[in-house]
Amino acid sequence: MILVLILDFIVIVTLLMVAINKGFTATLPVAAFFLVLFPEESKVSAGDLFDMTTQRLVVLTLLFLMLAMTKQRGASPERLPLKGWIVLLAVWWTLSTVNSIAFTDSAKSLLALFLDYIAVYVIYAKYVPDVETMKKVLFGLVSGVIVCSVFGVMEAYGHWSVVSLFPVEVHRFGSSGDLYHDIARGLRVQSTFGHPILFGTALALAIPMTLYLISLAKKGGRRTFLWIGILLMFTCIFKTASRGPWLALAASLALLLFFGRGKIQKYMAVISLLTLTVLVVRPGVRETIWNNYVATVDPTSYQGQSYQYRFELYSLVSERLDQSFDRMLLGFGPRSFPMLHLTGKVEGRTMSFASCDSAFAELWAETGYIGLLIVCLMLAVVIFRTVRSARGLPPPDNRLCLLFFVNLAAFCFEMTNAEVFGWGQQTIILWIVMAFTSTYPYLVKATAPALDEKTPQCALGMDRHAVSA
Repeated sequence: MILVLILDFIVIVTLLMVAINKGFTATLPVAAFFLVLFPEESKVSAGDLFDMTTQRLVVLTLLFLMLAMTKQRGASPERLPLKGWIVLLAVWWTLSTVNSIAFTDSAKSLLALFLDYIAVYVIYAKYVPDVETMKKVLFGLVSGVIVCSVFGVMEAYGHWSVVSLFPVEVHRFGSSGDLYHDIARGLRVQSTFGHPILFGTALALAIPMTLYLISLAKKGGRRTFLWIGILLMFTCIFKTASRGPWLALAASLALLLFFGRGKIQKYMAVISLLTLTVLVVRPGVRETIWNNYVATVDPTSYQGQSYQYRFELYSLVSERLDQSFDRMLLGFGPRSFPMLHLTGKVEGRTMSFASCDSAFAELWAETGYIGLLIVCLMLAVVIFRTVRSARGLPPPDNRLCLLFFVNLAAFCFEMTNAEVFGWGQQTIILWIVMAFTSTYPYLVKATAPALDEKTPQCALGMDRHAVSA
């Protein structure tokens, strides 16, 4: 507890000093770094319904500084982008919470939705005043993941978890601070994240971001830091032994290779060459990947049953929801899935579905058909705007569109095979990305007034000037 209080004090003082010396805008990249870095175990409990996590302390400090120091929002839109969808989501989660079979857990989840995610979205959608600040926020996010990767490497090779320094918290995957051992895959690193899949998802988002920032960097020191970060992140995503993040990253890098331009394609060629070299020089890496593939397609193996588990999950959720009309509409309440005690058969073996290995299935079970539809449509709107931006903007303005399309697509893919939407630092990254997809066209218009007024409203793009790094 003493460590948490010390860290919280450092966080508050750092944000206040940055705000006083450089202004509120300068706190946003620093806050992004803190939001990614700290584990959920870094918290002070204030009762059954509320925990003051370090992330929430960061958000509350930003809200205080925002009210005390900001008078204008630069080029950001006056009306909050996606406001209708966010209000609809908040209202539906509130109704679902009232109707929940696990009210306390649902109330905590509802609070997290407002304070951990929606508040973050509002801050980064309304108070990022220019493209330069947006890129600094991306650097803050990437820096946080790089530091987490340092902890991940220590976990993989030193068999020590940084989370062991924090108060122990018992959750559905075991006790926090313990090394995560899989029956079939052995040690899987998770750093400061709640599960190896969550860490892997964050890495799958951060690696393309890092490549983009390297392409903009002008100072050798920053390029060196980011390249070292790339190596650490690749090491960690391999050590998570998570198939979903592997596939998400591979697809993301393939998109960057085929549709990227300029330095990005050169970097992808270098990374491809290094990957092939590692596969040749380190046959153990090649064998690990191949063995995971073989086990996945073998329905009798642990990994194969885990893969089939996800398909059976949808059938069980549908069957349980269809028993009651109000549950079909509102679900059983946010964070209520473990209370459903679902059981089903996978390859003839009866299994207990204690965890929900699909964010879509969990949203379906917990918030009903309508709740799932709201989230799916909101994500679809953001992705559609990003695609329209990439097609409507000329190069190099559309390169950032490609980056964020890759991020959004990777996250949505991960939602099909892991519960990554309602908890963890990777969800914070998603909401910041969604904020940027919504506000970038206004920032571009402010920095490039010569753009044709008939240019389609984009969700994301890249300004015409590289960032000084």
